[in-house]
Amino acid sequence: MIDSLTARTRRDRPARRASLVALLIAALTLFPLASATVARGDADELPAFWRVAQALIAQHELSTPSNQVLEHMAGVVERRDQVSGVLSRVERALTEPWTPPALAAELRELLAAPAAARKGQRFGGLWDGVSGWLDLEPAGGDGGSDTARGGGAQGASGGDTAAARSRRVEARHALGALEEQWALVADAELVDLALLEALSELMGRAHVALTVALSGIPEARRKLIFSSPLSFREAWYRTHFPDEDATAQQSAHIDLVIDRLLRDSAYDQATALAVAEVLSRLTEPDFVRALAGRLEGVKGSGRPPEGFDKDIVEVLGGEPSRRVVLGGRKTSRYAAPAALIIDLGGKDRYERAAVVDDADMLASVVLDLSGDDRYESEGSGAAVATGGVALLFDADGDDRYSSGRLGQAAATLGVALLLDLGGDDSYDAEDYAQAHALNGVALLYDLGGDDSYSAWAFAQGGGLGRGFCALVDGEGDDSYLADGHWPDVYGDSGPDIFHGASQGYATGLRPTVPGGIAALLDLGDGEDRYQAGNFAMGGAYYFGFGLMYDDGGDDENFGSRYSQGFGVHQAAAVRWDAGGDDLYSCRSVAHTGMAWDEGVGYLLDDEGNDSYEVGDLGCAGAAQTGVAILIDGDGKDRYKTGKESQGGSGASEYHDKPSLALLIDLGGDKDKYSAPDRENNTLRAEPGVELFLDTKSKTMQAALKRLR
Repeated sequence: MIDSLTARTRRDRPARRASLVALLIAALTLFPLASATVARGDADELPAFWRVAQALIAQHELSTPSNQVLEHMAGVVERRDQVSGVLSRVERALTEPWTPPALAAELRELLAAPAAARKGQRFGGLWDGVSGWLDLEPAGGDGGSDTARGGGAQGASGGDTAAARSRRVEARHALGALEEQWALVADAELVDLALLEALSELMGRAHVALTVALSGIPEARRKLIFSSPLSFREAWYRTHFPDEDATAQQSAHIDLVIDRLLRDSAYDQATALAVAEVLSRLTEPDFVRALAGRLEGVKGSGRPPEGFDKDIVEVLGGEPSRRVVLGGRKTSRYAAPAALIIDLGGKDRYERAAVVDDADMLASVVLDLSGDDRYESEGSGAAVATGGVALLFDADGDDRYSSGRLGQAAATLGVALLLDLGGDDSYDAEDYAQAHALNGVALLYDLGGDDSYSAWAFAQGGGLGRGFCALVDGEGDDSYLADGHWPDVYGDSGPDIFHGASQGYATGLRPTVPGGIAALLDLGDGEDRYQAGNFAMGGAYYFGFGLMYDDGGDDENFGSRYSQGFGVHQAAAVRWDAGGDDLYSCRSVAHTGMAWDEGVGYLLDDEGNDSYEVGDLGCAGAAQTGVAILIDGDGKDRYKTGKESQGGSGASEYHDKPSLALLIDLGGDKDKYSAPDRENNTLRAEPGVELFLDTKSKTMQAALKRLR
């Protein structure tokens, strides 16, 4: 089923996958994306699954209500002039609601590329890709582009004032100096203490460049970044509790942070990403393989400073922004700030690992080359970036990551990267962790082993504001939990239901700060288990885009309210599973390919004998002028839902326009449906707009021929 052109561009994807979603993506690749007018007119330019929907609409004379939906969605961003800086791909997903499968594929390919790298630059193309998704101008650019929409929101330009032009010049010079120093570090002839000294200078120059990235923010506002990364999140979130109001002080703090730091941020995210690109070269396979040998001549020069003990070989550099620590092959302990830690082996304990939380040290890197390590902190810990760049690399071993709030790849106006190459690892945190970003970039890559992830909420690819966050896991039987602590913000979702806001979930901060990009990708074909509270598993809220992708295996998905491919309040998301006999189980309402209030939600399952056990407004349920789509490929599937589901629609009083709900089940196997008028080898089309098709056809093209 995969188009040959698409198949050639997917090097890491097994040829055995005859993927339904790949077919949808191929259709989007082969045909130029259309405007809303084309969606109502020239159907030949649309992807195959959308043409199937259009054929159903035409046959049942539903063009008028369908056009009402599309015309309304085409203007959804323009009508919200109070929010600036909506990302271009988010706008595209909303105004062209047939595009989210292609956008999901684009995001998946970008994030999966580093996992496949065995030599060369592992993250080389990733940073440019992230910049593109965030609509950023190049670092140190001339500021003439209008790419970074919404003013200076995290772009490189910061406007065209004399001060902004001066900062761009400073950024170019600082990044140029950083590149020059990297060339020295990369020279294989440089070894031992000379290499450590060069690395110290590299980290110092990274700090200088990041100081420039912060320089557009006035000093008083800059203090907010380092003093309130947790207090702001806590105050903002507690305003959502049913029986709790923020204090006057908390409300003022929320308004201050949103107005001064998030809505029109002068932070130069492009420069931060450029610094991250250089520092991530320290994790390149060729560099890492040679590093221990290049440092074998370092013998040590005395007792290490406080905070570093046991097998510490060398510490050099004065201030923290230039401090480099070399640990030996035995057990070491690290508990103090350092710009760079290199540990050659052993079962090590990190109480502070790649943590940037002060303007005196804006770049911090840990390179641990082997051993079963513990990254444990009662507070923030393990790849935390506040206004800077934090990078943690662990080459192998069965590692334990444990932290409180903010940890394990968490960013606030900065870039955080955690890369673990292998081992059966465990990640435990409270919240705001495991690839979480607030107007920053946070990435967690674990590329092998049977791993477990556990957190309360806002984790595992859970983002706030106009940032980018992703958790990418490789092979293994993995488990993901984001549940059990924060109360249900609605108060009526049911017993033992909690808030999740995780697992590929992006949210804006209404009414002025749009959402960003959030993803959870499991690239292996293991048997994985996902569980989360409300708002999770491939979802988005208020001008965000979310993706949850699983590459195969018999998986279990346990969600709650708003889960598994939902877009609500002007947002779009995709839940995509590439194969296996999967279970989708959700409590409460609103899940499994659903949309609410000008949202777009998809659930795409390529193949397998799948079971859907959900409540109302699920399995392609749309309400309040949304677009909800569920497409299931070959297999014997079972759908058990509540009302307004299985290609059904709900209320429409918000905008006085209908919704569009579409369920397509391919393959001709004996499927079971709980909703009336849904049976094998039948079609259903009703005003609302409600579309249902169960067909013997194995492909969308074949289904389209049958309809014609």
